[in-house]
Order: sequence, then C-alpha cells, then structure tokens
Amino acid sequence: MTDLPLLTWGLVVAALVLGILAGHFGWGRRWPASLKQLHPDYLAGLDYLVTEQPDRALDMFLKLMDANADTIETHFALGSLYRRRGEVERAIRIHQNLLARDALATEHREQALLALAQDYLCAGLLDRAEGLFQQVSEVPRLRASALDALRLVYERQHDWQQALGAHRQLARIKAAPPRVVAAHYLCELATLAIESDDNVEARRLLREARDEVRQFPRAALLRAQIAERDAQPELAIRLLRQALAESPELLQDELPHLLKLVEPQARDAVLSDLVAQAASRGFGELKRFVFAAIAANLAGAAPLRASIEAVISQDATLQAVWRADPAQYDRTAHEIGALLAHAEKYRCNECGYSGRSFYWHCPACHSWDSFETHAIVKLR
Repeated sequence: MTDLPLLTWGLVVAALVLGILAGHFGWGRRWPASLKQLHPDYLAGLDYLVTEQPDRALDMFLKLMDANADTIETHFALGSLYRRRGEVERAIRIHQNLLARDALATEHREQALLALAQDYLCAGLLDRAEGLFQQVSEVPRLRASALDALRLVYERQHDWQQALGAHRQLARIKAAPPRVVAAHYLCELATLAIESDDNVEARRLLREARDEVRQFPRAALLRAQIAERDAQPELAIRLLRQALAESPELLQDELPHLLKLVEPQARDAVLSDLVAQAASRGFGELKRFVFAAIAANLAGAAPLRASIEAVISQDATLQAVWRADPAQYDRTAHEIGALLAHAEKYRCNECGYSGRSFYWHCPACHSWDSFETHAIVKLR
C-alpha cells in the first residue's frame, strides 16, 4: 500500500537519484563533462524509473550507493520513504546495511539505530523496537524522540506503568505530550486495580489522574464504578452526571446506567434536567441526547416527547420517516430506535475508524480522546 501516487513517488526517487549523483561526482553549478563516466547501472536504474518500475529502480540505486558523508542522508531519506510506503522490510535492510559499516560516524550510527527502531515499531516487532529505543534514549540529542517512541511501544504492549514512566521522563525535559495522556495511563492502571478488587489503590490512582487533568470524565466514570460497588448510589449518580456533562458523547452508553441508579420517582426530574442541559448547548447536543434516549427505549418518557418530536421533525435525514400525525409518534420512534441499534455509534476524528463501541484510545491510530458520537441513521 503506498501513500504516495506513483508519479509523485517517481519524482521523489528522481530527486534522490540526482542527490546521489551530485554527491558521488561532486557536482557544483555545472554538469560534469564526465557524465559519460556514469556506471551503467545508474542508467539502468533511471530506465526502470522512466518505465514506472520504481521498486526495481530503487533496488538498483541502493546497490550503487556508497555510505559516505555525501550519500548518507540519501540512505536515511530512502529508508524513511520505504517506511511511509509500508515497505518496512526494505527500510530495515537499508538501516541494517548502514549499521554494518565499520566506518560509519557515531552520530550517523545513532541516527541509524533510531531509524531502525522506528522500522521495527512500524513492523510490530515491539521487543526489538523497545531495546533499540532504550539504547538511543541515552543519546542526549535523540533522547526526546527515543523516549516518546518508547512510550508508544509501551502503549502498544499495554504496559501502562512503563508508559507513565516514559511520559514523566519526557516531562522532566519539557518534551512530554499533553498531561491528559498521563491521566489516561493512570486510569488504565486504576481499571486494573478495580478488576483486582483493590479499590484503595484505584482511588489513589484516580486522584493522581485528576491532579493531571482537573475535569476528566474518565476518572469520574471509574470513581462512580467504585461508588456503586461500595453501595453509594447517590455518589455514583453525581459522578455519572458530572462525566456526562463533561463528555456528552458518553450518553449512549451511560444514560441507561445512570437511570438504573436513579429512584423511579426521580427519573422524570433527572430526564428533564438532562434534556434542558442538552438543549442549552444547541441543536446538535439536543440531537445527541435524543438519539441516546431513543436507543435506551425512553421515547415514551413524558419529559422527552417534545424534544424527540423537535429533533425528528427538524433533522434533514429523519424528516423522511417523520409523520405529522401524533398518533404515529410511537411507531416513528420505534423505527428510529431499530435503525440506531444497527448504526455505527462512534468515529475517531483523527483517522475515521468507526464502530459500535466507545474507545478512549483509538485501536486504529492510537489517538487518545478522539472518539465522538457518530450515529448517522441510514434509511433502509
């Protein structure tokens, strides 16, 4: 899979080849009279390039390159391009060939180690990547890059304690990602503590998470889970409402949970409060709440009827199933609920990955806090 069109890739390679030739022959402002001295394989490589065989062309140029001060950056550029194209094995071979050269300067050897570690990370060879990143992290000028990559390795391995340690090392050299990432690592560790019935440790970790990010809905959800286990429904309700206020995209999963904790006689008051809160944020938030309510089989709740009718009648997609006759309200709401049941509810706003489950950490691009509600109803 390439992420560069073939023509663009060809132009990039052509530029690299000119760089190789310039370095090889020491060309300045003038083309050399010794152009005829070119090795025949250079011309063969150019022929492959012109005939749109870029892989064969690159193999030829790679074979001819000398790892000296004039061409070393070309090696790194080729390796990076191969990695971007998904041809990680080729990138690995380039960087391994560099490291095999005894005469390679120290700074270039360190750069090649970092590049090879990045190749291994892309290839999913996490153990190899981890070892090299640890080695390179001892190099002051590459420390930040190596530690950040090492943090990503630990994320992939779900080694949250090590990931948190790498984040804190980066913070000490003022190169850390946002503090919300550390808060997520602490919540991951708190989740493990809850699963082990260690609520004391879980509470401590969640306090640390809130120290990182004061308003952090994930920490509120986990603290509500502990409160529910401890038979503290009022605290659990308050924490759930706090999380929903801070992160409305959680409504589809957490609204039914919240209402299970609320006493039956208090449900209408809670729903009225929630719908007013959503409406105050605009039509988009009201629509989000209505979808969550319909998906939770709450269309018959008196406090919601007017809002549900408003959303159904005003939304461009849902107008097709709306009937002006109030007698059709229940059927329309039921049909929309059936459609929502099969809809992909969430989407990553970084890479577009979508699904029915909410993730704090995108399984595709590994971004944090990138999932948003994506309940687009497709009429059948």
